[in-house]
Amino acid sequence: MKRILTLAAVAALSVQAQAKPSPAVPIVFPDQFDSIGTPVQSMTTKEGRKVHFTDTGEPGWKPLLLIGGVGTSGRAPELVAFLDTMRRRLKVRIIAVERNGLGDTAFDPAWTFADYNSEVAQVMAHLGIDKFALAAISGGGAYAGHVVNAMPQRITSWHMLAAVSSAPGDTDRCKLEEATFAQQLAPQIAAPRVWWDMPKDGVSAHVRGFSDRTADEGARAFFIAGQKGDPRGVAREYKRFCEPPADVAAFKAPAFFYYGEADPAVPPAHGRYWAGKVAGKVTFRSYPGEGHDVQYRHWDQLLLDVAGYGDRTLVCDSGRAHLVAGQVDPNRLAKGRTLGVCAWQQPKR
Repeated sequence: MKRILTLAAVAALSVQAQAKPSPAVPIVFPDQFDSIGTPVQSMTTKEGRKVHFTDTGEPGWKPLLLIGGVGTSGRAPELVAFLDTMRRRLKVRIIAVERNGLGDTAFDPAWTFADYNSEVAQVMAHLGIDKFALAAISGGGAYAGHVVNAMPQRITSWHMLAAVSSAPGDTDRCKLEEATFAQQLAPQIAAPRVWWDMPKDGVSAHVRGFSDRTADEGARAFFIAGQKGDPRGVAREYKRFCEPPADVAAFKAPAFFYYGEADPAVPPAHGRYWAGKVAGKVTFRSYPGEGHDVQYRHWDQLLLDVAGYGDRTLVCDSGRAHLVAGQVDPNRLAKGRTLGVCAWQQPKR
């Protein structure tokens, strides 16, 4: 009996000790919730169409309209959230307007580039935004060209990351019937991990969870509203690239282009096309040996360019990131130096 009482007393003392943490380490409780992703908002346009969009929502910050690649939803900006701390420090606010047949937005076979321009203008009016920077990734480039054409005076700077000008060298795709092309795409659309098959030794190797996040984006874009992998929205996106690129000659603000020299999907010729058409100052950032994931690998430099540091290049020098005046030739980087934040120097996961 005595032994039982002794064990009970020890247990009670142990519980008391656990219930009273050291006052030397006070707990600081949060007064607000952490973000678990930018929410999708919606509005009805004057044409009666329901359009969906996201907005990181910081008033007074530099607005940036981001147009994601083929088959991305309004939550495409979440794919670059691995640099959200940097975005917030630079005070960049990101808006994305969802396109036809993707995510929460219904497919309309009659929808055009002009409809997208109208929706962008109405979303910006709804948010009280007059002027904004514009960035496009991959297949979003064709849409960006039409936005530039429709409202050149409203765009403060234009940024194209491995972004198309027209059909990427594949005239056979343009000759295909759209229904046939949709059937060909259906197996990929039905399997977001297949659609988002990113290089394993690229950004996915550095950013923890990136490949899972891209698969989540595919699932949202192709299934979230009950589409069950409907390929029509994506097929129509590709077919739009067969139309002539938009006329951007009236654009006079700074333009920035980021292309991988080893990108087989959207080679630098697409960027050079756009660069040769605008009237303003052009900064062409070319990356030797890099492929299509330039669009994410150099998002840090894009944020700086949007924030007004376009005359400088971000370099990591043996664990210390700093800005260097002018453009830096990647081929002439000294040993121990890499482009971008120093996180890219960390060992691949």
